Amino acid sequence: MHCILLLAAFINLAWAKTVTYDFEIGWVTAAPDGFSRPVIGINGQWPIPIIEANVGDTIVVKTRNSLRNETTSLHFHGMAQMGTVVNDGPVGVTQCPMEPGASYTYTFKACPAGTHWYHSHDKGQYPDGLRGKMIIHDPEWENSLNVTQQIPVSMSDWYHDQMPYLLDLYMGVNNTNGDIPPPNSFLFNDTTSPLAFNFHPGKRYLLRIVNMAALTCGQFHIEGHVLSIVAVDGVHVQAKDADTILVCAGQRYDAIVTGKSNPSTSEQFIAKMTTDMLTRPVPADTKLTVIGSATYLRINGLPITLNPSITRLLRPNWVPTAGVLDDTTLVPLDNQPLLRGVTKQITFRTNQSYYEGIGTRISVGAQPWVAPKVPSLYSALSTGRNAFFLSTYGPGVVPEILKNNDIVQIYMENPQPWPHPMHLHGHAFQVAGRGTGVWTGTEASLNPVPMKRDTVVIPPMGYLVLRFKADNPGVWFFHCHIDFHVVGGMNAVFIEAPDVLQRQSLTVPPSGIRLCKSAGQPPLGNCAGKTGLLSAAEAEEQCNTIFNMEPTPGKYGANDVYPR
Repeated sequence: MHCILLLAAFINLAWAKTVTYDFEIGWVTAAPDGFSRPVIGINGQWPIPIIEANVGDTIVVKTRNSLRNETTSLHFHGMAQMGTVVNDGPVGVTQCPMEPGASYTYTFKACPAGTHWYHSHDKGQYPDGLRGKMIIHDPEWENSLNVTQQIPVSMSDWYHDQMPYLLDLYMGVNNTNGDIPPPNSFLFNDTTSPLAFNFHPGKRYLLRIVNMAALTCGQFHIEGHVLSIVAVDGVHVQAKDADTILVCAGQRYDAIVTGKSNPSTSEQFIAKMTTDMLTRPVPADTKLTVIGSATYLRINGLPITLNPSITRLLRPNWVPTAGVLDDTTLVPLDNQPLLRGVTKQITFRTNQSYYEGIGTRISVGAQPWVAPKVPSLYSALSTGRNAFFLSTYGPGVVPEILKNNDIVQIYMENPQPWPHPMHLHGHAFQVAGRGTGVWTGTEASLNPVPMKRDTVVIPPMGYLVLRFKADNPGVWFFHCHIDFHVVGGMNAVFIEAPDVLQRQSLTVPPSGIRLCKSAGQPPLGNCAGKTGLLSAAEAEEQCNTIFNMEPTPGKYGANDVYPR
């Protein structure tokens, strides 16, 4: 993995440092689209802070849960977490939830460099505001780009109702079709208000774009300008020009925009929510679209005004005219060829089912994922040889055991008429194949130098072929990044080289044990919180499955008192 090489290169550099953040997570009031509602902020503010560091730095994030009525966690989306999987953050996978009043410290190396983000990974919580940008700088690479300014931007859908209420609707027994409530609006940099990029003629600007949505993708376009894509999801790519890019939940793009050499007018940019993931009535076009200005500044600093007679004003019903970038055409800068000699094959299929008395759930494996009593990582660390048996984790975890250095292939089919953004923790994968229908199964049909990223969209009525090398021992979540679907079960867990983890003397941290005990959960043992080897029947009976899960999203449900 490239993080090994990078960290080895930085180990003796004097500028590698420790960057510390102190975060108190609590409720604040905000109105990003004009509607005032409680949101989850940090240190009394929202939007929440940007985390920034240089690649190779050690990042320390000290957190305290002051929400009073909800548990929480933090996941640092895109971080490799090599040797620090205990700080990856998804509840039920690498930690227990942080109860109100609890504290937890996350410590990890800043790697890989790139545009990333951080967010809650507990009970579909991040759409209530606990999500922010995270930039890991690579000074050498950035200097080579010769840019004047770096501009971090975000796109996200936004709901007026809080997620426990929305999850209660989605997970309820009356939602027989698995319909997802539609968002109320679309935000650009956490607002619907018009924004301006200030450009100077001939200068180059690096846009760092992240989609932090609960559900939808966003299209981004600057009128009269080319977006030169130089990185995706922290992977450097050969520069490729695009007119419009599509960024879906969890994805990130680094794009260079070059100012016109002799502009006679300022221009407009547009960020627009796509609607192909909506299963309910679509919001009005004006709620889907944020239009801003690419404002050119004269030598004296005064802006060149927008000239409607020259510039084609972008209306809310705008559609791209030059096509949208196909991310599978991007070529990684390292030109890594397709991984051959697959030693571990995994087959997934989107499956949505209605369970009588429970509601509609969605899965990629034999059943929907359900959080276990013991986080799966803690089971892998505390069960010795039994860590190689699937029953140790229970069917509700949808576990896959990977051996060290396996060449892993994930083949996934999606028979639904909706796309899904699929994300893997701890790895960037090769997007070896993607298309409609089903894969032919032939190596010749795969891309010989495939794109690499950590979040990719599987098309409606289509398939994905992903490959990666299991060179990062840990317990890693693979899931749809539609947050409703995470709660609904569209997840699996990869138990990667548990023997190597144990030989590395990685143990369950005392702070993690305290979180579990305060939540009333066993911190060690198999999925039932016991020692010894479970049979498949015992795991089905004693561990969380779809048939013994809570009928509501979690301990703090929609009927609890929320600040409103």
